[in-house]
Amino acid sequence: MRGGRAHSTAQAVDPSIKCETDKLRLIAKYTACRLNAEADAARAFGTPDFSKCESSFLAGWTKAEERARAKGVACWTEGDAEVVKGSVDAHTGSLAENLGGGDK
Repeated sequence: MRGGRAHSTAQAVDPSIKCETDKLRLIAKYTACRLNAEADAARAFGTPDFSKCESSFLAGWTKAEERARAKGVACWTEGDAEVVKGSVDAHTGSLAENLGGGDK
């Protein structure tokens, strides 16, 4: 309850906003998945396996956009999964490299 009023969880959410929130949650999950893969690889002195992270992210991104279209609207951004993925890849890779003692 906020400000003395009860808020219904059944309130309709604009499909464009739903798409945005779905994509933000996917980015969070993808980032966590990549960093966990980096941690597992560091522990095993191996190479990280991002395949599960990538397939889940790309499938979820497509579904978010399809859900919005099915409701007759477009996401505020569309067809940008690879660009977003590339940004997350670069940032998580950089973090892992820095934590591993490289690129200081």
